[in-house]
Amino acid sequence: MFWIKRLLSIILAVAGCYAVDRIATGSLDSYGQRLIILAGLYVTLAVSLNLINGITGQFSIGHAAFYQVGAYLTGYLSVTFYAKSSLQGIPWLVAMVLAGGVFAAIAGLVVGLPSLRLRGDYLAIVTLGFGEIIRILVQNNAKLGGSYGLNVAPKFQSIWLVLLLAVVCIAVCRNLLKTAHGLPFLSVREDEVASLAMGVNVTKVKVSAFIIGSAFAGAAGALLAHYEGFITPQTFRMDVSFIILTMVVLGGTGSITGSALAAVFLSYLPEYLRGLKAAGGGPLTVSGAGVIAALLATAFAVALIKRIMDAGLGSPTRRGLTYLGILVGGIVAQFVLSMGLSAIKPLAAAQIEAGQLRMVIFAVTLIVLMLLRPQGVFAHHEFSWDFVKRLFGAKNVKTTEIAA
Repeated sequence: MFWIKRLLSIILAVAGCYAVDRIATGSLDSYGQRLIILAGLYVTLAVSLNLINGITGQFSIGHAAFYQVGAYLTGYLSVTFYAKSSLQGIPWLVAMVLAGGVFAAIAGLVVGLPSLRLRGDYLAIVTLGFGEIIRILVQNNAKLGGSYGLNVAPKFQSIWLVLLLAVVCIAVCRNLLKTAHGLPFLSVREDEVASLAMGVNVTKVKVSAFIIGSAFAGAAGALLAHYEGFITPQTFRMDVSFIILTMVVLGGTGSITGSALAAVFLSYLPEYLRGLKAAGGGPLTVSGAGVIAALLATAFAVALIKRIMDAGLGSPTRRGLTYLGILVGGIVAQFVLSMGLSAIKPLAAAQIEAGQLRMVIFAVTLIVLMLLRPQGVFAHHEFSWDFVKRLFGAKNVKTTEIAA
C-alpha cells in the first residue's frame, strides 16, 4: 500500500507539472512563461539552500556558485557535444540536468570537506569566497565565453521540467525531515557538541547537506542555461546568493513551505513592478511627494503594529482588527501626506517610473517583514491549518486537551 501511494504521488506530480506547462503555453505570453520558469528555479534554489542553512544550521552565502557551475558546464557540454549525440530534445535536457547536479555536487564536496571545522560567519566567508572564485575563473576562461558570456544551443522552454525539479527538491527535503534520516541534520543544527556526544557523524551530515543542496542548485543552473540560451558571469553575481538567502530567511529557516512561498513571492514582485503601466498604456509614474508620503506612512504604521505586537494586549481577534485599522489609517495618511507634500514644487515636479522603484519596494517589503516577524513567516513550521491558527494567536485544541 505504501509503494502504491508513492507511485500515485509521483504520477500526479508529473501530470500536474505537465498540465501547468500546457496551460501556461496556451494562455500566457513569453513574459508570463518566463516568470513561471524563474519562480520554479528560485523555489529549487531556496529550498536546497534551506537544507544547508535552515535544516542543518550552516551559514552558506555562496549558493549562486553551484548555480553557475551547473549552468556553465552543461552549457559547454551542449555546445560541444549536442550535434554529435544520439540524444536529442528533452532526453538531452534531462541528461544535462543530471550532469549539472553531479558537477555541482562535486563542487559542494570540494567546499564542504575543507570547511568542516568552520561555522557561522567563518563558513559564510568561505562560501562567499568560493562563489567569487568560480565567477572570476569563468570570466577569464575564453572557452566559456569569458566576460562576454556563453551562447548555449539548443534552447529548451520546458516549464514542466522546471516545475518537476522544484517538486522533487521539495519532496526530497520533506521526506528527509519526516523520516529518521533527517534527525541527525536537525541535531547538528541545534547543537553540534551534543550531536557528537550522541554518536552523530557530524562530518557526514554537513557534507551530505552541502552535496544535496548544491546538486539541486546545479540542476537548476542547467535548466536556466538551456532556457535562456545565453549566460554570463553577471547572471550569477554575489547579490544572487544574497537574494536566495533572503528567501530562506524570509520564509523561515528550516521551513520548506516558507522557502518555497518566499521564492515565488520575491521572484515575482520585482518583475511585476517592472511591468506596471498607467491607464494610457505608458509607464506608471509616481511623484516624489507620493514616494516620500508612502515611506512615512509605512514607517508610522509599522511602528504602531510593532508596539502592539510587543505589548501583546487584547484577544487575537481584537489585535487583528487593530492591525487592519492601522493599515487603513496608513493608506489614508499616505494620501493626506502626498497632498501636503505636493505643495513643495520640486517634489511635485519629480516624476519617477514605478519600474525604477521596484528594488526600493522590494527592500522596504523585506525590512517591514523582518521587523514584524524576524523569525520568518513560517519560522521552523510547515504550512497547516493548526499553524494558521497559532499564527493568529489561537490555541491548539489538542494541546489544550492534553494540558487539561
